[in-house]
Amino acid sequence: MRLNKSELASLANNPATRFDKEGLLTINERQESIFWHTDVKLECWCKLRGNLLFYLKDKHPKSPLAGVLVLEGCQPLIQHEQPELEGYVFDLVFKDSPSQRLITHSALERLDWVRCIEACSNAQLDQLIQQLEKQLSAAVAATVPQSSSCSNTADTLLAMGNHIDQGLPLPPSIAWPETAAAEAPFEDLDTELCELPICETALSCDNLPLDNFGRPPNPRIICSIMQPGIDCLWRQLARTELLDRTHNPQFLCTIRFLRSAGLKASTRLRFAVHDVRERLSSTSLPLGHAEVTLGMLQDTTRLRLPLCSTRGECGFISLTSWTPESVASSGRSNRAIAQPPRSSTQFFDQCSSSSIQAKGKPKGHRRSQSLPLQLGVRLFVPQQCGLERVCANPCLHSYRLHSTMGADISVLETMLESRVCCAVPQQLLSIWIQREKELLQEISGMGELSGEWRWRQMNLLEEHLRLLKDYSQAKQNIQQLMRDGAYYKRSAIKNDESLEFLPVNLHVQRMWAQNDTLQRRGMLDIITVGAFTRHDAKGRKSGGLIKLLQESKSWKLEQSNACKVQAANDAVQATKQLRKEIVELMSQLLQLASRRSARDMMPLCSAMVGKTRTLLNIWEPSIVEEAVSFIERHRIIEEPDNVLIEPMSPFRKITQQLSALELKSPELEDFATPVLAPPDLWPRGQPLMRSNSWHPSNGSANSSLEMQAIDSLQHVVKCYNAHLRSLEQTGQTSGLGEQLTYHEAVLPVAPPAGFLDTKLMSSSPSANYYRPTEEPEPLDLTQLNIEASVMCLESKLKFFCGRCDSPAIRLRQPKLPQKREGFAVTPQQAPDVISPPAQSPPQAQPPQLKLELATAPKKVNKFTDGLDLSLTTDWTAELRPSMRKLRHAMDRLLKTARLMHSVQRLQQDVRCNRIQSSITYRRDVCFSQALTSLVSGLLLRLWGSELDCSYLTLLRELGPLAYFEGLLSLYGAETDMWSDMCIAIEDLSAVSFTLVSAQPGELRPMPRVMGSRQALEVLVPVPEQALPSAAAPLTFRITPVFFNIGINEKATLGQTREQHRSNLDNYVRLSQYYSRYRKLGLNASAAADASSAEDPLQSLLGFMEQQLRANVFKNVKILHLAEDACRLMGGLRFTSCKSAKDRTGMAVTLEQCRVLGREFQLPAKQLPYALSTMRSEGTRMDNVFKNIGIRKYAFNLPQTLMLPAMYRPPVGSYGKAQT
Repeated sequence: MRLNKSELASLANNPATRFDKEGLLTINERQESIFWHTDVKLECWCKLRGNLLFYLKDKHPKSPLAGVLVLEGCQPLIQHEQPELEGYVFDLVFKDSPSQRLITHSALERLDWVRCIEACSNAQLDQLIQQLEKQLSAAVAATVPQSSSCSNTADTLLAMGNHIDQGLPLPPSIAWPETAAAEAPFEDLDTELCELPICETALSCDNLPLDNFGRPPNPRIICSIMQPGIDCLWRQLARTELLDRTHNPQFLCTIRFLRSAGLKASTRLRFAVHDVRERLSSTSLPLGHAEVTLGMLQDTTRLRLPLCSTRGECGFISLTSWTPESVASSGRSNRAIAQPPRSSTQFFDQCSSSSIQAKGKPKGHRRSQSLPLQLGVRLFVPQQCGLERVCANPCLHSYRLHSTMGADISVLETMLESRVCCAVPQQLLSIWIQREKELLQEISGMGELSGEWRWRQMNLLEEHLRLLKDYSQAKQNIQQLMRDGAYYKRSAIKNDESLEFLPVNLHVQRMWAQNDTLQRRGMLDIITVGAFTRHDAKGRKSGGLIKLLQESKSWKLEQSNACKVQAANDAVQATKQLRKEIVELMSQLLQLASRRSARDMMPLCSAMVGKTRTLLNIWEPSIVEEAVSFIERHRIIEEPDNVLIEPMSPFRKITQQLSALELKSPELEDFATPVLAPPDLWPRGQPLMRSNSWHPSNGSANSSLEMQAIDSLQHVVKCYNAHLRSLEQTGQTSGLGEQLTYHEAVLPVAPPAGFLDTKLMSSSPSANYYRPTEEPEPLDLTQLNIEASVMCLESKLKFFCGRCDSPAIRLRQPKLPQKREGFAVTPQQAPDVISPPAQSPPQAQPPQLKLELATAPKKVNKFTDGLDLSLTTDWTAELRPSMRKLRHAMDRLLKTARLMHSVQRLQQDVRCNRIQSSITYRRDVCFSQALTSLVSGLLLRLWGSELDCSYLTLLRELGPLAYFEGLLSLYGAETDMWSDMCIAIEDLSAVSFTLVSAQPGELRPMPRVMGSRQALEVLVPVPEQALPSAAAPLTFRITPVFFNIGINEKATLGQTREQHRSNLDNYVRLSQYYSRYRKLGLNASAAADASSAEDPLQSLLGFMEQQLRANVFKNVKILHLAEDACRLMGGLRFTSCKSAKDRTGMAVTLEQCRVLGREFQLPAKQLPYALSTMRSEGTRMDNVFKNIGIRKYAFNLPQTLMLPAMYRPPVGSYGKAQT
């Protein structure tokens, strides 16, 4: 009582306070001093209100307050019905404290006190609420008609309840019977974004009453609605912000009334004014309320109503409303009958001020002192373009601010969820799953090895099966989440490893602002997302990707063949890419040959020859021969005579079970015999389905069967690997008998039927892997076959083009033997035409196979001998055999490349393979989160706003800038998060993006991720009118920059040296981007509007460099300067902290207010007020509630004091909560 003594005394002595029970009671009060204590019986006047029992100093009802008993967790108990000497006694039995003895003068009075005390307990109140809810449900079920459109109305109302004290908006998913038919055409879209409001209302009060101490109230207005004939209680729709100590408040928050929320002209509105006495618990007292219908708000521009309460009038409330012009122009008399029309949007007309005066539109009433100086009478609605097609579940808040010129600033704050949050990670997982399957096939294609190499081979199998299982399980979990309709991952479950590939709390934050006087409007888009990291549920620290990659690099330096493994992997990927491009060129050549278009064939032929030359110069023959000799020495060759007699070894049975994992290479489908051109990437009919791509229909029932096969095979490999390890430790040699005994114990069940037979796949003409018993083809023979096929194909094409006298070409030149650790991927230049024999030096030919080159005169070419151009009618029939031979030769080259890559990986240290696997998995997790956020930002820019020619020029010539703003502290676990974010953002620069036109009837444009881990390509759909039809495909890459400044209390303890070095490196990249951006001349208008002749971007970057060089602690000016630079260059904005909830909310709202002050002339003195309003009542508080279920930022008072002043949340909006 000592902490709030004055408030309790005011409540007890206030004559306006209603008490549940009053009367005389005799209370045993303990009086204590230093040397003695005693119990004194005090007869006094007692007052019961709720669970507080006040007792005064004497018997007079107006005597001072003596004390209070909190009746919580207690039970009134009558021990004896008969009176005692003192009177009629009953006890208050508490759970954790001594009981209290009370005495009355009569049995009836005692019974009345016991009943009142029992009724005031929370348990009794809970029972009463449950009874009322049941009665309400029964009443609603009886009054509301049952229909298909509102069959669950009673359940919805019961679940929603009376949430006035919680401040929750009305769920937009509620559709009433009257509006169900009108909303049918928009049932697949988010109507809140494209719907024109019925009206928008700003609120203010005047002459509010003071409290007993003469202090002004802390007012807040809560708007509730009731549908006549449907609702039985008031349901909260919206509320305003909380103001401090004012009796004439002017609120910034406005209320938009939408038809999609079931509102109509007859809807009753109640505006209740509350005096919030305590911010942390939102304890408030009602001051008064006013009721009005929505139709009345539409009819009048300004309405001033008295507030009603039990004490009479207690002030006034003023409602200023804006209605759409199309509604205002219609007759006011038919407002209650006709429904307001629905419109997609209403735009601001720059010459509208004169048009309004000319039309004689009705103006608002003369304003009193309680209203702002000037309020506009127009309703502004932003243009959202196709935002609802790429985002979902919008949450909107509107404000009316006042500029320095007395004008009105309309602000609409929107928060949405990205529809690609689950789609992009699924596509990435499909690519990585396919890669693990390819590596499994590479290892099994080596055959069974002898000695210690068998154990290493099984280790590699076990490692890849573990990764395959993790990727497959993660994809299955994301598919389940997507089927549940979720578009984001809550920060409360960020440690859940089953969804670790999804970004944490990914949301789109948009602010739209309009200044009517300045005739200026604009939008600010920010992607808010949690840190790109792999959260550990047990809190174990790994050092982050930077530390792990540095350790891996030092480990590789100790290994002799570590660089060979990386070079072999790069060479395999380059071979696959070149092979794909050559096949696509051959497909285009066949199309031109079918039309006999000779003019266009030679450029494609030259490109094909150049790519083939690059393909032939990738591999080093000496390294390939070394790998082939290794296989010949250590492979266990199975005798053909003993295949049917001796049982199969454990390794062969394990590799046979790999057929259950659908080990199908994508080249089997993508690179079939090129008879037709490759299908369109966005076909109009059936979508293209590839084994290494993702489609929404790919979530088949076979995923569970494949997961079972992976689990079974992983268990078998793990047991067999442990068996080999034990044999190696004991120094034993595993003979065939021991293998058979082990196999009978481990593999008692036959392997399940697979989706694709491994043997059939290896024997296919387009196979990309050697069979375990197949002899590798020499590299020289493969290269000679490729060269001969290309020479034949090129000669035939020249013959068809009328250049039959052209000599044959040579793709390779003799190479001098050189010793190196890697493989040269860069092609070596060679002449296109073979010189005459007299002028060329002697060429060394292989002794095994000699290719007869052109030594005859120039007019003779053996590849075209016997061909008559006039008699050749089918050009494709002449070209197809050479193309088929070239494709088969390239297949054999890829098989040899993969075999060599697997040998190099097998010779690498086992511990290095394990470290590399863990790093790869962590990097994939971080990259998946980063790419998903980046794709969401690109779709927001391409679909959420208009695309002009300047932005398309920026994409084509330079690529967009992506600025990632971090608020992490380099202390504890956040150090690992910062390290992971640095690598993940750096990896984004290697991804290429291609804009493609979306299909006309596609409601949800979905990007498509293709390629491999080393060369990813994202096909981003855009509106059809955005891309020119005859233009070449627009492909670009982004330039990511990452600036991080820690702002919380941990930043005081952490190290900033690595952060400072990283910020400087990113500043250099930003400056280089600006140098290229300035050459495009896209900011000429901005420079012309500037007050100084100097480019504002250049001066801004110069000041930013000064701030970076100063190296000031918690220097948030660096972030603000980077934000301004990114906005001036049309870049993409991303803001992150650990969970994108608390610190991110402070940063986003601050940036919004900075933009309002800089570009829309919001006065500096009103900026703290607007900032506090957006943080306490805006969309960022809704984001907090969506993630943790509490409308409190996760800060305590010491943490708040350690934040920079402009990043501190308002009082009452933070508290102890889950981060």
